[in-house]
Formats: sequence, C-alpha cells, structure tokens
Amino acid sequence: MSEEKGKLKYVFMIAFLLIIGGVFSAYASFSLLGPKDLGVEYTHEDYLSALEKTGMEIEYKGLTGEALEEYKKDAPKESFHDYNFEFSEYERKEFTLTAEESTALLNEIAPAFWWFDDLQVKVSPDGTMEGSSTADIKRLKADLYSDVVDDVPIPLPNTLNIYSKGQISITNNQLSAQPESFKLGPASLPTKYMSDESVSVMEDYFPRIYTVVPGLEINSLTSNSNGEFVFDGVIPQKVSVTEK
Repeated sequence: MSEEKGKLKYVFMIAFLLIIGGVFSAYASFSLLGPKDLGVEYTHEDYLSALEKTGMEIEYKGLTGEALEEYKKDAPKESFHDYNFEFSEYERKEFTLTAEESTALLNEIAPAFWWFDDLQVKVSPDGTMEGSSTADIKRLKADLYSDVVDDVPIPLPNTLNIYSKGQISITNNQLSAQPESFKLGPASLPTKYMSDESVSVMEDYFPRIYTVVPGLEINSLTSNSNGEFVFDGVIPQKVSVTEK
C-alpha cells in the first residue's frame, strides 16, 4: 500500500470510530435530519447573478435557460460517467460572490451530478470560512474515489452530514486548509486528529471535486473583508452535457 493511501485509510478509520461512538438516538442527525443551518438563504436571483459573474452558459440534454431550470426541479441524481461533458471557450475571470450567490451556484449549477445536498457556505468577519452539507458518500466513492475505496477497511454510511470551519484557500488549484472545527454528523473531530497528516490527506484528495472540470485553473480563491468569496481563474464559458 502506498504511503498516500495509508494516510487516507487512517483518516477514514477516525471517521468510522466517531460514527460508531455516537448513541443510536443521535444517528438520524448523520443524514436524516439535515446538515447544520448556517443561516444562508438564497433566491433564484442570487443564482442568476452568480451565473452572470462567471459568464457560464449551460446546455443539458438540449435544454437551456428557463426550460433547464424547470427541468432541474425534479431532476434525479445521475452519475457523470453516463454523460459526455464538453467544456469550451475558456476565459480568465475575476469576480466576488456573496455567501448567498456562492451557495446558490454550488446548489443549482449541476444538482443532478453534485455530491452535496443542502449546501451552505459563508465567510465570517475574521475571514474564516464555514461549510455545511449532506455529502452523498456512496456517489463520491463511485464517481471520484473508486481507486481508493478498496483501501478503506470500514463501512461508511451512504450519506453523511458534514460541517467544517477554518481558514481555507486555493492557489493554483491546490487547496490549503487550517481547520478549526470539523463535524461528521453530531460528532466533532477531536483537535488532536486535525493533525498535519490528516490535513495533508484532505489537501491531496479534496481537489478532485473541482478539478473534475478539465482545464479549470483556480489561480486563487480567497475571501475579503465584506464576507465575499474572491475568485481569480480560468473557467469554461460553455458547458454542454449529453447522454452517452
């Protein structure tokens, strides 16, 4: 086993011990009761504003605009392995997004393929970022982490509420994190387990979530004193999705 996979196994073992250590009466809060509410509520206008700032235009099965928005309301979850994605017309973009715009964009841009439900993100006055969601562990393993699934020696729930808080940034597609708090369902990850080793595993594997878009270049993703997310990078302006 490689050293990298060994570290991943170590982190998953910690997660498992936290899960089985909770009482059964609290188990529902791992996924059934919903993730922690950060107080971020968005509107359709927030999504349209975020989409305009990115400049992206999306076509899904021939649908665009309001027709696509109507379809998304009842769209089932799907694996991106069953679809062809064409990304084109890449441009460098610099923009800021409010917590509402960021939350709207993450939830609405590709809900059929996104691995996180009821996601909220925000920036605190001190620049600390918070994130809360219900992670679809089953689909994450199948879509992004199939190469390491066999190295995880313990079962994990199909869905799991996750909450994180800390100093987070991305530079040249590389994640950098200084976590303050991390929760799996109702259980907080003890500070002693937020070691450099655990953080390095997260920094190695988390980028798969955004680098799944070929050619995406995040020069920097930070925050400002207004509580906004600040983006500088190269992103596709046209996205077309068709069935294989």
